[in-house]
Amino acid sequence: MRIKVTHRSIGRRQEDRSVREENDQYKRLYAVGQIITSEIGLEELFDVIMKETNQIIHSERSTVFLHDADSGKLYSMVATGMGKETIRIRSDSGIAGWVYTHRKPLLNNDVQNDRRFFRCVDRKTGFQTTSVACVPVINKKGECIGALQALNKIGADFSKADQRTLESIANYVAIALENAKLYQRVVNSSTKLENALTEIQRLELIKSKLTNFVPFSIKSMLETDPQCLDLGKKPMKAAILFIDIQDFSKISESYDQNTVNDMIERYFSAYLRAVQKNGGEINETSGDGLMIIFKNGTEEENSRAAVFSGYEIVLETERLNRQKRYPWGDVKLHLGINSGEVLVGCTRMKSIAGERYTYTASGMATILASRIGALSSDNQILIGPETYRGVRHCCEAHFVGEKAVKNIKKPVPIYRVKHVFVGLGGRSVDVQPVLFEQPRRTQK
Repeated sequence: MRIKVTHRSIGRRQEDRSVREENDQYKRLYAVGQIITSEIGLEELFDVIMKETNQIIHSERSTVFLHDADSGKLYSMVATGMGKETIRIRSDSGIAGWVYTHRKPLLNNDVQNDRRFFRCVDRKTGFQTTSVACVPVINKKGECIGALQALNKIGADFSKADQRTLESIANYVAIALENAKLYQRVVNSSTKLENALTEIQRLELIKSKLTNFVPFSIKSMLETDPQCLDLGKKPMKAAILFIDIQDFSKISESYDQNTVNDMIERYFSAYLRAVQKNGGEINETSGDGLMIIFKNGTEEENSRAAVFSGYEIVLETERLNRQKRYPWGDVKLHLGINSGEVLVGCTRMKSIAGERYTYTASGMATILASRIGALSSDNQILIGPETYRGVRHCCEAHFVGEKAVKNIKKPVPIYRVKHVFVGLGGRSVDVQPVLFEQPRRTQK
C-alpha cells in the first residue's frame, strides 16, 4: 500500500512560521519579565528595563519615565555625553507626558513633525529621535505611574505588534517598580531602625556613664517612673557619715598627683563596696572626702548601718595599707557620724546657662556629722549622741567628752566606737569583738 504524501501550501507554511514567531515572542517576553521583576534596586532597574526593551523591540534606545508625586514631574535615568543623568520633565510635556496624562499608547514613526515631541531631551542627551513607541505604565491599583517608550526601531517602523509587546513589558515594569519601591521602603525602615538602635545604644552608654554620678535612689526613681521624679527635698530620719583622708593636703603637695590619684581610686573603690553592702549612698565627693547618707530604715537602723559601714571602711583601709605601701606611709582617715532629721533631695541652681541639680542631705544633723569628722584622727570613728543611742546595744562606744565644734554654740557629746559586736538586722559579724585601736607597745 502506497502512502500518499500531502504537501502543505505556502499559506499554511507562513501560518506555521507566524505561530512559531509568536511563541518565540512569548518566550522572550516571559524571560524579559523574569529578568525585570527580579531586580529590586531602583537605579539598576532603569538599566535592566532599557536593555531588555531594546533587545525585544529592536530599538536603538528606550526610556522609562516615572511620576514623582512630590514634584509632580516625570523623571528618568538616561545616558548623556557625561554618563548617566536624571532627566526631569513636566508630567504633561513631550510624548511621554502625553501618554502619562491620557493613559493611552502612542506610535509615531515621524516624531520630528509631531508638535508633542519634546526636543530638549535630545539636545540634553545628544541622541536624535526619529520614531517612538510609548505606552503608559499602570500598576495593580489602576494608577498610572509612568510611561515606557522605545526610540528608533532598527530597520523598520514601529508596529501595533511592537505596541502590544511594549504594553506587556510595561506590565512587568509596573510589578518590578512596586517591588523596588517596597524593597526601598524596607531598606529605609531597616536603616531608620538601625540608626534608632545605634542611638539607643549611644544613649544607654551615656546613661551608664552619667548614672555613675547619680545617687542610687535617684537612679532607681528614674528607671521606675521618670515622669514622677520628685526633685524637691523631703524631711526624713537619716545617719550621715563623713570620711576624709588625714593630711591629704600635705600628701597632694608633696607627691606625684598620679600616685595620689591611684591611692584615692583604690581606697575609695573598697569603701564603695562597704557602703553599698550596708545600704548607704555616697552623696558627695570632694577630692579626698566622702559624704554618705543612710536613710532606708528606721533611725536606729540607719545609725547602725552607718557605724557598721565605718567599721568595714576602717578594716578595708588597714587591709589596703598592708597590701601596698605608698611613699607617705599608711593611709589614715577622719570618720564622723551623726544621726537626726535632714532634708533629703535636690538643690537647684538656676542661671542663664541652664539648671543644675545636686542631690544632698542638708540640715544641722549633716553639719554636725562634718564637724565631728573633723575631730577624728588615725581611723577613729567618732559619733554624735543621736547615733550613740541607736548603736549602744551593738557596739562598745566610749564617751570622749563634750567637745566644742565649729559654729555650734553648745558643746556636743562625742563618743568613740571601739568594738562592733553585731551587724545589721542582728546578723552576727564576728564572734570576737573587733578592736579598732591596737594596744601600744610598752618600752623596756
